[in-house]
Amino acid sequence: MDREQLIVQLKVTIEAIEEKLAESPEKVVSEYLVKYESALHEPDNQKLLNKLLNCVRGYMETSSCYDQNFLNEMGKSEQLIRAIKSL
Repeated sequence: MDREQLIVQLKVTIEAIEEKLAESPEKVVSEYLVKYESALHEPDNQKLLNKLLNCVRGYMETSSCYDQNFLNEMGKSEQLIRAIKSL
């Protein structure tokens, strides 16, 4: 798995989270934004990347609207992180 691919996906996810916040500011979503921005600044820091895992599941436990772009992008980021961890 390529580090650059992860960086690109983190940026896409951040944009999707920002769009979500623009239409519906939620505290938990703004917390995700902080986590993703931290990971983007230090993409080799496994501790920061691990904090991104299971955020999608956590959000879905509190919401009944699962079909949202930011959740899809967060899911893609989680898949990349898991793939990197398995290397």
